[in-house]
Amino acid sequence: MKSNFIWDNTMVHPLCASLYTERDKEVDVDNIRYAKDLIKKHTGLFSNFRGSVQLVYATMLSLAENPEIKLEKALKAYNSLKNEFWSTQYLPISAFVIADLADPVDYAAISKRAKDLFRVMKQEHPFLTSGEDVTFAVMIALSGLRIDLAINEMERCYQVLKGDFFSKNSVQSISHVLTLSDENTADKCRRVVDIFNGLRSRGYKFGTGNELAILGVLSLGSKDINKVINDIIRVDDFLQSKKRFGIFGIGRPQRMMYAAILVMQEYNKEIGNESDRVMNMTSINSVTGVIIAQQIAMSAAIAASVASASNNN
Repeated sequence: MKSNFIWDNTMVHPLCASLYTERDKEVDVDNIRYAKDLIKKHTGLFSNFRGSVQLVYATMLSLAENPEIKLEKALKAYNSLKNEFWSTQYLPISAFVIADLADPVDYAAISKRAKDLFRVMKQEHPFLTSGEDVTFAVMIALSGLRIDLAINEMERCYQVLKGDFFSKNSVQSISHVLTLSDENTADKCRRVVDIFNGLRSRGYKFGTGNELAILGVLSLGSKDINKVINDIIRVDDFLQSKKRFGIFGIGRPQRMMYAAILVMQEYNKEIGNESDRVMNMTSINSVTGVIIAQQIAMSAAIAASVASASNNN
């Protein structure tokens, strides 16, 4: 992925690679390039499908039996979502999942249901709820959970976890993921904390930003905490020894996130396809969040430099 798509964001190369790894396939460069051309052909220059994670969408299309039909469905789902939500880089992710799991006649209803859910989420946490939460609203809308029950479970998970992590925004993302499980609230929340603390106690500090949502999904994939911790460490150690994953690579928090993604992919083989989709959606959402955060930080740094230069002049 890195050698063939050098102009794409470095952060997405491991994620795209993991999508192929999940299928036990070698990367098909020609198919991905064809998919990128499809996206360019059917979307405008400033479309969210052509943003920082365009390569991810092209990779997803390249794995489809009929990429043209998959893109057509995703664009229809995207248009339904745009009728309910403002434009955001997170909408295409949701559109792909809706296209995978629902019939076109249901796109509008699912989008409206997601908007109704998002509206209540915004009422509960107006300063925390943002574009990235649209993806979780869509996931829950697709699950068929009643809105009131989903909101209540989100809030219970949030209250249990908010004292364990500094970033309340990340806690909210975890609570959205955990809502998809009907397991006892305290048990599933405690498992996330135990995995995080277990890694830290062994010198492996998992990221506390957008990456945390991955641990939420991972905690639902196995109840054996020690196994989860050991597997993440084994994969992280392996990745660290490889080019572009080491000290001058993508960074330890992101590397551990990818280690957790790879571990969850293995667990998913025992759980089923629905879990695969939840994991992939959460993975893409998390990576997109990391990229956007980096872009905002870079923009702020540039703006500060320009302001400083102007003042000096």
